[in-house]
Amino acid sequence: MGEPSFNPEHVLPCGHTVGELVDHLAGDAPEDFAAHARTCPHCRAELAELAPGGWEPVRRAAGLAVEPPEGLVSRTLLTVRELRGGAAGSPAEVAQEFGTLRVTPQATLVLARRLSLELLAERGGARLLACTGDVREIRLDVVIDYGLPAPALAAQLQDDLDRALRAYLGAAAPAVWVRIADVAPPQSS
Repeated sequence: MGEPSFNPEHVLPCGHTVGELVDHLAGDAPEDFAAHARTCPHCRAELAELAPGGWEPVRRAAGLAVEPPEGLVSRTLLTVRELRGGAAGSPAEVAQEFGTLRVTPQATLVLARRLSLELLAERGGARLLACTGDVREIRLDVVIDYGLPAPALAAQLQDDLDRALRAYLGAAAPAVWVRIADVAPPQSS
C-alpha cells in the first residue's frame, strides 16, 4: 500500500483547497482561514490526514541548528579556492631537455583527479568523493563498497597514484594521501 497522492489543488466540500491547508500548517495562511480550519469538519478531517501527529515535531526539528561534519567547511572552501585559481603556492617545476616546465597547482590537481578516476575505474568497488590539494600534497577521499579491505585498498591506491604522478611530474610530484571517507552499504539481492 503506497502513500496517498497529494494534490494541493484538490477542493474540499467547504470550497477551500488542500494547498491552503498546507499553508495553514506552515503558518502562512491568513488568520481568518485559521479560524475556519479550526471549526470546519472537512478541513479538520483533511488536516488529520495531512499531519496525523501534528506539525509541531517538524517545526521543532526545522528550528534546530545543525553543525556541519568535521572539516566539511574547510575542505569545501579549499576545493573552491583551488578550482577558481586561488590556490596558494608556486608552480611545480619539472626539468626537461629544453628548459623547465612550470605546472600550476590547478593543473596538478586536475591531473591527480583524472589519474585517480582512471585508477578507481580499473579497480572497481570504489568511487572518488573528493580530490583536493596542490603541488605539495594531494588528498583523496574515497567511498568503498562494503566488504572490501579498506586499509589495503587505500594503501594500494595511494601507491598507484603516487607512481602515476611521478611518471608525469618526476621529482616534482606531490605527496599523496588517501582516506576512506565512507563505506557504501551492501546492495540488497
